[in-house]
Parts: sequence; structure tokens; C-alpha cells
Amino acid sequence: MRAAVVAELGQAPVVGERDEPRRAPGSALVRVVAAALNPIDLLISGGGHPAGRPQPSHVPGVEGVGTVVESDTLAPGTRVRVSVPGGFVDGTLAEYLTAPDAACLPVPDALDDDLAAAVGVVGISALIGLRDEAALRPGESVLVFGATGAFGQAFVHLARVLGAERVIAAGRDEARLAALSDLCDGTVLLDRDPAGFAAALEKAGGPVDVVVDPLWGPYVQAALAGLRPTGRLLNVGQVAGAEAAVDAGALRHSRLKVLGLSGGTLTPEQSAAAYAEVAGYAAAGRLDLALEVHPLDDVAGVWAAQAASPGRKLVLRP
Repeated sequence: MRAAVVAELGQAPVVGERDEPRRAPGSALVRVVAAALNPIDLLISGGGHPAGRPQPSHVPGVEGVGTVVESDTLAPGTRVRVSVPGGFVDGTLAEYLTAPDAACLPVPDALDDDLAAAVGVVGISALIGLRDEAALRPGESVLVFGATGAFGQAFVHLARVLGAERVIAAGRDEARLAALSDLCDGTVLLDRDPAGFAAALEKAGGPVDVVVDPLWGPYVQAALAGLRPTGRLLNVGQVAGAEAAVDAGALRHSRLKVLGLSGGTLTPEQSAAAYAEVAGYAAAGRLDLALEVHPLDDVAGVWAAQAASPGRKLVLRP
């Protein structure tokens, strides 16, 4: 079968031939139709994932959508969203893969393959992060840092789905922020100037109840300053740096909470339940991410685009 193969850690995959996988009892053989690319795919294939370094010759891809060819419990032809630790096992950037039956989740009929693949990783983390970790309540307000990326867009959409009264998008790309103006109640251009940030946030309605932060590093002080008393800072990444200086007085005197979430810490049951909910929102038109779809032959260029933060979900079709 054709697959995208990483020959050396840190290099982009190239399309080549791979033996078709053999199904074991309790697993399903799936023909992949669409596979979404994620930052974690580059992290694994670069050898930087906390779980370890994969073998140099591997097929990446942690999520995709396809149809069941053979399974003990799933009928042939069933459309499923598949989640696997691609790289440590052969992943979704291939014509076929095997996965445990429990990792194959039904896809709503009204949801197309590309969007069904794209909303998984980002949507699951956004839903659980906002609802379960940050305990977002209807009528509250949310500020999303990094809103110009696909991950941030998922938070913007799902904040609205969960009943946020005011949703503010913040990012470092002015043109991409402008494109989000119809989805949110205001935008804030992020820079290193605290005074400028405060003025922009005030223009967008002032401090909020929840800040979503995939950046960390030098932006933490701005995130904390953007919170109302008793507000919650939800960290979901460290794109701008792993370390930050935090004003302990601000935490205490405003009774702020700093929370963290990694999708890799979720149980299969949590992920399955969250995907079913997220897929339902997407099928109903309430979670419509910006997509860019390519054939598998374009994988090297798409891989490079993902590394450069493309501002949309990149999907490959094997």
C-alpha cells in the first residue's frame, strides 16, 4: 500500500510503499479516506515526544477518518474516526491501518470526511478544556490566545457553543485576526507591550472570566492581566516558551486559577465521549474549521506548512 514514511527522525515524510497491515483480534482494518495533520505528528517524528523516540522508519498520523474493511465488532463499510499513536505504531497517513475496535468511533452521516478528521484532536481538547477544566459557565466571557490557528479556532467556536456571552480572539497575525471578526465579539493583536494589550482588550470589552493560552512564555503576564477577579487561565501549550515569570500577588489578590491540559492525558473514554459531542456540533454547522485538503503525494510540503503554523487544519487524502 502507499503511505507517508519518515525515514529519519526530524525529516519530512515521503510517499512510498509499505506492507498492508494485518488485523489482530479485537482490532479493525480501516481504509483511510482523510487524515488530519497535527503538531504532535511533527513532535513524535522529530523524536521530541515525552513518550520516547519512534523507530526511524515509521508512518506518522494520530487521527483520521475511513471505512471499516474488517472487524470483529464493526460492520464493513462503517465510517469511523480513528485515533492511534501514529509514529510509535503505523499511523493514519497511509491507505490502510489497523486500530483497536474501541479506537474506531462512529462519524455522523451529515459530517463530511475531511471535517470529521479535522475536528478530533483540537475539538476534544477544546471541549474538555473549556467545560471540564476551566468550568466555563453560560454568560461568562472568554479570551483565546492563538485564535488564528486551528486549535484556537476550535476554542472560539466551542466557547460560543457552551454559552459564552463574549468571545475575544487574540493573535499575532493581524490579517488572520481580521478574518475571525465574524466569529467573535472583538480581536486583540498580541505584542510584547503590556500597555498596548490592555488598551486593545479594553476596547474589546475588558477583562474576561477565562483565558485560553497555548503560548505561555512572555505572554503569561498579559494573560493574567486579562482576567477578572476569580478568573481562570487555561494553559494548553507552550509555543512561545516553556518558562514564564508569574506575579504571585496577582494570583492571590484576584484569586486567579492557573490550569493546565494536555490531550495526551485524557482517557480513551473521555476522548470518545468528547469526540461524539464535537462531531455532533460539527455536523450541525456549529464547529466549522478552516480546512486545506491535499493528496498524500503533497505530504512533504504539507508537513513544512504545518511546521510554519498554517492557520488552518491541513488534511491529507491517502
